[in-house]
Amino acid sequence: MLLKDKVAIVTGAGRGWGQSVALAYARQGAKVIVVSRTQSEIDHTIALIKAEGGQAVGKSIDVSNDAALQAFHDWVMQTYGRLDILVNNAAVLILKDFEELSQQEIDLTLNINLRAVIVMTKLFLQDMVKQGGGSIINVSSNAGVSGFEKESIYSTCKFGLEGFTKSIAMEIRKHNIAVNTITPGGMSAGVRIKPTSLIQEAYDALPENEKKQWVDSIVSTEAFIFLGLQDGSGVSGERIMAYELSEQIRKEGWQLKYQPYQA
Repeated sequence: MLLKDKVAIVTGAGRGWGQSVALAYARQGAKVIVVSRTQSEIDHTIALIKAEGGQAVGKSIDVSNDAALQAFHDWVMQTYGRLDILVNNAAVLILKDFEELSQQEIDLTLNINLRAVIVMTKLFLQDMVKQGGGSIINVSSNAGVSGFEKESIYSTCKFGLEGFTKSIAMEIRKHNIAVNTITPGGMSAGVRIKPTSLIQEAYDALPENEKKQWVDSIVSTEAFIFLGLQDGSGVSGERIMAYELSEQIRKEGWQLKYQPYQA
């Protein structure tokens, strides 16, 4: 098992991509901490992991609440004493024209999609420095390099996430810590990975011909495992295309020589 006994946090792991990553990490032997706002979704993810013999615990947290994040950090350190992998995946997407957005919706998106990533990283970075290494994985989007209609604040957050990641990657490599962004990818191969925002109930209600446009996000999780194996001596400061890298791993194995994917 590639991640045996590593401690990994996956935020937004109650469904979609986050759930797939949590399951993939558990399959590789990691001790997974499932984070979501919704307890029922946490319970479902944990049940999937434990059904396969994996290890997982869950915490219901509002990642936009600093006090909740501090308490969560303290619990992780008291319980496990370390953190090897931090996957910042939790996000919200409010599809509206900018002029229609309320201040509350703007603040919510900024707080969850960008500020919470920065705060969570700040809290756990000190522990990774002390233990001598780790991997931070920030989930981005094509909205982080291109603006999209009705996604002005979401895009703002993802652009910010890309800059934050590249900047701290240069600072923390000396501490043997890797930090990268990752996006679904797959579009060049005609693959559309089911988005986290498409909840299972909504997906189940779609007509069969519409369901066929999406593939299960588990097909892109090898890339997350690969990044979970990185430290300051490996891949850091990169923007990873998850489906493309996962396909490369399936073809070449885990000893592949990573080359940045050119879209």
